[in-house]
Amino acid sequence: MTHCAHGADDDSPPVDLDTVRRGLPETAVAHWRAVAAARADEIAILTPEASIGFAEALAHTEDRARAIAAVTDAGRPVAVDTESDVDSVLALLSVLMSGRPVIMLDPLLPDDRREHILQLSGAIPMSPARINELPSSAEPLADPAPDDPAVVIFTSGSTGKPKGVIHSQRGWVNQAVDAHEFMGLGLADRAAVLLPLSFGAGFDCLIMTLLNGATMMLWDVRRRTTTGLRDWLDTTDATTLHCTPSLLRSWLPDLDDPDLDDTSLHSLRLASTCGEPVTAADVALLRRTVLRHGVFCSWSGSSEMGDLAFNRFPPERDLPSGPIPVGTPASNKQVRIVGEDGGDLPAGTAGEIVVESAYLALGYLNDADLTARRFVALDDGRTRLHTGDLGRFDDAGHLHLLGRRDDAVKIRGYLVEPIEVEAALRALPWTVDAVVTGDRDAGRLIAHVAVDREKWSPSPAEIRIALAKTLAPWMIPRDVVVMTELPRTERGKVDRAALPPVPERGDVVGPHGPTEAMLTLLWQDTLGMDPVGRDEDFISLGGDSLAARTMLADLEHRFGVRLDTAMLSAAPTIAEFARVLDAANDERARTATGNTMVQLRTGASEPIFVIAGAGSLATSLTPLARALDTERPVYGIQARGIEGRGRTDHSIAAAARRAIADIRSVRPRGPYRICGYSMGGFIAIEAAAALTRAGHACEQVIVLDPLIDPILADRLVGREIGGLRRLRAEFAALTADHAVLPDRSATAAASTRTRFQQAWNLLAMNVLMITAGLVRLPTTLQWTVFFDLGTRMIRRYRPSGYGGPIHIIRARTNHDDPALWTHVTSGEVTFTDVAGDHHSMVRAPYVSETVTAFDEALSDVPAGAPS
Repeated sequence: MTHCAHGADDDSPPVDLDTVRRGLPETAVAHWRAVAAARADEIAILTPEASIGFAEALAHTEDRARAIAAVTDAGRPVAVDTESDVDSVLALLSVLMSGRPVIMLDPLLPDDRREHILQLSGAIPMSPARINELPSSAEPLADPAPDDPAVVIFTSGSTGKPKGVIHSQRGWVNQAVDAHEFMGLGLADRAAVLLPLSFGAGFDCLIMTLLNGATMMLWDVRRRTTTGLRDWLDTTDATTLHCTPSLLRSWLPDLDDPDLDDTSLHSLRLASTCGEPVTAADVALLRRTVLRHGVFCSWSGSSEMGDLAFNRFPPERDLPSGPIPVGTPASNKQVRIVGEDGGDLPAGTAGEIVVESAYLALGYLNDADLTARRFVALDDGRTRLHTGDLGRFDDAGHLHLLGRRDDAVKIRGYLVEPIEVEAALRALPWTVDAVVTGDRDAGRLIAHVAVDREKWSPSPAEIRIALAKTLAPWMIPRDVVVMTELPRTERGKVDRAALPPVPERGDVVGPHGPTEAMLTLLWQDTLGMDPVGRDEDFISLGGDSLAARTMLADLEHRFGVRLDTAMLSAAPTIAEFARVLDAANDERARTATGNTMVQLRTGASEPIFVIAGAGSLATSLTPLARALDTERPVYGIQARGIEGRGRTDHSIAAAARRAIADIRSVRPRGPYRICGYSMGGFIAIEAAAALTRAGHACEQVIVLDPLIDPILADRLVGREIGGLRRLRAEFAALTADHAVLPDRSATAAASTRTRFQQAWNLLAMNVLMITAGLVRLPTTLQWTVFFDLGTRMIRRYRPSGYGGPIHIIRARTNHDDPALWTHVTSGEVTFTDVAGDHHSMVRAPYVSETVTAFDEALSDVPAGAPS
C-alpha cells in the first residue's frame, strides 16, 4: 500500500476547475474515469477489512455498469442497500456509471419507509452482492449528459413521508470543486469518512474524495462504534476527517484526559463536520484531542442544494461563542437573504435564504407542484431555490443559519418532520394524544405524550423503545414527558407555551473503564436513549421497574451474577452501579467451580446438551432450558477457563472434542441431541460430526442464531481477503523498524511511540488469548478476551462436512446468506426465524418464541429412538 506525503493543500487538482466554471459539459462519470485512470496504482478505498486500487475499482465499475444497463430500463432508478464498505462504494459508482439514477437505502430504515421509497421512485432494489452476480455485457455504455439525473436523495416531507430530491451529474462535479477549494482535498489525502454513505452527506464525501484523487477511508461507526477508531486513524495516516458534531461529542471525551499521552493525530491536517450545528465547544474539544495542529472546517448544505457554505478555522483563529457560522458560500453559488417581498436584505438582517446556481438539484421526484414552488428557472440558465431556511450575513460576509421556517429538525444529519414522529406516537396502544417539538440548537426532539392510564401508564423509556420498532434511531425523541392530557388554547389547539418543561440534564460525562463502558451501552439500549452519562440516574432518565428488570436480566445473562432492583436503587448511576457489578463479579469468580458442564434442568429420558457462545457462561442459557416443554434434563457446556482456571481451547475442533468428553461423561452412547448458541452452534456441528464418525447416532443438531463472520464467509465461498492481508502487512511494516520512518523531529518520535504502543497492545491481546483461562482477569476483560478468541476461532473454522440434518433457529436480525450453509454441511438445513435480536432471543420475553421453535424441532424425532 502506498503512503502519500502529507502537508499543504495539493496545487494540482485532478478536476479542471476552469472548465467547470465555464459551464462546459462535465459529468461525475467522466471525472471518475479520468481520475481513476490517472491514479491507477494508488489506493482508492480503504476499510479495516479491505482495500481496492483506483485501476481495479474503475475496471470493476465499468464492467458492472454495463451489466446494470443490460438488465434495467434507461431512466429507472436503482436502489442500493448501502453500508460503509468497499462493495457498497463500488455498487454506487457502478449504478452512477450505468446512467441510471442511484438511490441509497439505509439499512436502519424501518420496512414501511423503505417500501415507500421504492414505491414512490419505482426503483429496482439491488444489493451490492446482487450487482456483482449480474451477467457481464459487452454492450457499450452511453455517456450521461451533464443534466441527466445521477442521484435521488430521500428526506422527510411535510406529510411525514420521505420525498426524493433529484441531483444531476453536473451538480456532483461542483461538489468535488468545493472539496478542493475549501478543504484542499487532493492527491496527497487519505480522507476518513465517518458519515454513513446511505445519506446525502456521506455520498457527498464519496464524490469529494474520489473525484479529487484522494483515498477514501471508511469506518462504520454505527456497527463498529468508536472503539479503536483513533488508533486506526493514526495507523493508516489519515489526513482529513469527516463526521457529525454529535459523533465528536460521543467519541472525543474519552480522549480529553490530561493523564493520557498525546492523543493528537499527527498526520491529520483537517477535520470537518456537517449535518447539524457545531459549537465552539465542539471545536475546542477537537483541538484538545486529535486535531491539535490542523484546520477545522464547518460544512453545511441540504438535500436540495448540495453544499451551501464552508467556514475554515486554522489553529490560530479564535472561536466564536455558541454555534459556528456556516461561513462562505460554496463554489458557483450565489446566496441571498430576502424579505417577504423577495428583495435583498442588508447584512445583519434576518430573512429567508435563497440560493441561485447552475448546480442545484433538478427538483423533487414525482412532485411537480412542490418543484415549481421551490425551484425557479432563471434566464441565465441558473436556478433559484427558496430554501425555507432563515439566516443572515454578518459584517464579515459570513452566513449564519437561524433555523427553518417550517418545523423540520435536522438530527444526526437527517431532516426529521415532527408530524411523522407524532403519528408514530399516536399509533401506540396507550396514547391519547401527542405533540412533538424540536430543539434545533441541540438537534433533538421533545415529545409530550398524553396516555390513557386505565390502559397503561408507560415510562419514557418504554415509549422510546416502542417507537424504535417503527422509526429510525435518529427520529426517536431524546426527551419524553408523559401526561394525562395536553394543554389546549381556547380554539382547541395544543398550547405549546403551556407544555411542561423537560427536566434539565447536566453535562453528559463519558464512562471510565471497561465496566462503565459496557453498562453505558446496556443502559442506552434499555432506556432507548443516546447518550447516557456516567453520573445520570436510571430512574430520572425514564427507567421504570420493567426497564430495571430487563437490564438486570441482561447482566445475569452475560456474567451469571444475581442483582436486584434494591441494589440499583442504592447505586442508581453508571459510576455507582459499576462498582456493584464489579463486586458481584468478583464474588462469583471466587466461588466458581471451574466446571465446563452445568446441569440447567433436571429430568428423565435422554438429555439435551446446549453449548454456550463465545464469552458466555452456560448459565446464560437457563431461561431457555427452563422454558422448554420437555421432561428431558438439559446440560449447558461452556469454555474451559471462563470460570475457575484451566487452559481453554483455541479451535472449533478442539472445543468440540472437549464438549464430546463432557457429553459422554453423562451419556456414554447415543442417540444424542446437541444444541449450540452462537459460536456454540459451530462447536455443536463439529461435535455431531465427530460422534457420527465414531458410530454414535446424532438424532438432532439445533443451532441458535449462528453468525457467520465475514472472513469465514469469504473463505467458505473461496474468496481471497487480499485487502485485509495487505493491511496486516502494512501494520507489521509500521511497527517493525522505526528507523525507516521519515524524520519528523518531535512529531515523528511521538508518532513512532504511538505505533509501538499499538503494536504492544496488539501483542498484549494476543498473549491474553494464548493464556486465556490460565490467568484470572477482571470480569469485563475476561469476557472480551474469550469473545475475541471465539471470533478468531470462527474465522479459522474449517468445517468437516457434517452430513446430518441441522435445524437453525435465527433471530430476525440475522441477515447471513442461507446459501453459505451449503459449504458447512452436506445435510439438510432447516431455518426458523424468531423475534428478538442475537442476545434477546434467549432471554425473556423473546425466549418464549425461541422455545416454541425449539420444542417443534425436538418433536420431529421421537424420544427414545434407538441408536
